[in-house]
Amino acid sequence: MKETLFLGIATVLDAIGAFSVSVQHRYTGYSCFGCAVIMVLAAVGVAYRGAYRLKRGKEELGRILVELSQCELAAYNGNDGRDYDELLRKLEKVKSRIAEVGKKYLDSSIESRFLAVNVLDVQLDEATRRHFIDRAQGRFWTVYQKIKGWRTCVDRLLQDLPR
Repeated sequence: MKETLFLGIATVLDAIGAFSVSVQHRYTGYSCFGCAVIMVLAAVGVAYRGAYRLKRGKEELGRILVELSQCELAAYNGNDGRDYDELLRKLEKVKSRIAEVGKKYLDSSIESRFLAVNVLDVQLDEATRRHFIDRAQGRFWTVYQKIKGWRTCVDRLLQDLPR
């Protein structure tokens, strides 16, 4: 969007410069041509920056998806309070990375969409539920559900981003 604005301004400056040169106002015309070149360079810079930010944002979301997969496995295999505390520490790190990626590369609403995921958004199948009940790991059950919801959220974010 911004690059279109810069190119439009460059076109107007080019027309003003051409008219100025044709009526013997060379300094005004040449300065308009120079400004038009600067506007074109600004348009190219803005387009490149947008593409770069999108690419880096996708890469970072992919890494976060891998981290969430590892956290999901840790929640599934968790045994005691030490494992639970370690898992919560990793999840706090993931939350801060999501906020950083949203602000730095993509859209700040990504963090709010990520944090809006609720435990009730994901229902576990009977076998998975039985796994947690048999091992008496109720704390891990809710964290596991939340991680599954977060993975779905990040996956949808990646799908929604333009290619």
